[in-house]
Amino acid sequence: MENKIKVSIIIAVYNVEPYIKQCLDSICNQTLKEIEIICVDDGSTDHTVSIIKNYQEKDQRIHIISQENQYAGVARNHGMKYAKGTYLSFLDADDYYTPDMLEKLYQQAEKQQLEVVVCEYDFFDERLGKKVEKSFEYEEGIVKEQICFSGKELEHAAVFQITKGWAWDKLFLTDFVRKTGYQFDSFRSSEDGFFVYLLLARAERIGFLKEKLAIHRIGNQHSLSNSMDKNWINGYKMLQSIREELEKQDLYSMFQQSFLTFALEFQLYYLDAMRSLKAQRNCFYYTREIIEPNLGILNYLKPDLLFSEQSIMEYQKVLQLSFEEYLFDKIQKKEITIENCQRKGWVFPYLLIEKGTSIIIYGAGTIGRDYYKQLIESGYCKEVRIVDQAYQKYQKMSLENIIVEEPELVFHTNFDYIIIAIKERQVQKEIKAWLVEGGIQPEAIQCFG
Repeated sequence: MENKIKVSIIIAVYNVEPYIKQCLDSICNQTLKEIEIICVDDGSTDHTVSIIKNYQEKDQRIHIISQENQYAGVARNHGMKYAKGTYLSFLDADDYYTPDMLEKLYQQAEKQQLEVVVCEYDFFDERLGKKVEKSFEYEEGIVKEQICFSGKELEHAAVFQITKGWAWDKLFLTDFVRKTGYQFDSFRSSEDGFFVYLLLARAERIGFLKEKLAIHRIGNQHSLSNSMDKNWINGYKMLQSIREELEKQDLYSMFQQSFLTFALEFQLYYLDAMRSLKAQRNCFYYTREIIEPNLGILNYLKPDLLFSEQSIMEYQKVLQLSFEEYLFDKIQKKEITIENCQRKGWVFPYLLIEKGTSIIIYGAGTIGRDYYKQLIESGYCKEVRIVDQAYQKYQKMSLENIIVEEPELVFHTNFDYIIIAIKERQVQKEIKAWLVEGGIQPEAIQCFG
């Protein structure tokens, strides 16, 4: 008689050749043996699939399903169709489990007849090459000593605060998931928030196991979670879809405070997570022009224990300041470093130059072009022109509609400031000396870069 499958582990895999062996070793060597391992290949182009096939030859519990590249959410949904286990586990292919994770979660779920059980975890920082401990004091403070609970029973109904909206640190009762009909979104990123949070909101029996049983890899530059700036709107789609479903299930009033607190914190996190200034600016204005009018976070969020005053103040800045003022405020308060901004693009020194002035940027390199594009897009200055000694070279290049003019322009036009946008200090001094020698007042010359 075939053994009953207790847990179906669904792994969405895409070009994870460096990590898949550690992932599979952690699953194949679980102390819980009655499992099936469903690997859904999302169109990998490296040796990921051949590695999985080698494991499959030694372990018949491994099944391989292939699909065209449609991202992790679709892959997990695909795998769920074939799952036969009593419970579902979703593991990211660059993460791994402790040997007894599934057994402990399964035993907890069976003992308490849970629909969802959540465990704690640590991080493995790819950049540092070592494991980093994560604190769960906040989450444990909400759950307290409750062994089995529903989100409604928590103080402030704080189901959005007891865990993150990812699936790999949880076990889900298969029948419960199929009864709700919930699936993962097909987004490139933020694809699991809807699935996880709605199941938690609807579950009557949730367990929280205060043991670190999973290790989540961070700092992996090839992870889709590190490419959010390419699809920055996905996080906001997730928020809207969660709210709509809560309203549909007549649960929004119950979880409103918990959800709005999560939405506020998520937007601040999402804003900081963008790796390009363009994506960061898009998130900034989408928050104030679309999300806040739609959700009304500040209108409905009541003072309680869920949010910090610092988060509220930071969110108010997003609603009140321009993007440029917001960035510069964070730099001045050392909440972010200039170096961090420079990885996203050079940030023009707003607030040091009066709004509505006319400026000439000297230097058409990366710094000067970044400054120019920001000023044109923001409308911060009345007029912006850019000059460079190698203007003829730049005129032949495609510079996103930037017209680079010859430096002698500065002696024949009106302006309030000349911005020398060149990194090398010696070159800055030489250009400034040339300008002063030509009759430009020193106080009209600023050097940034």
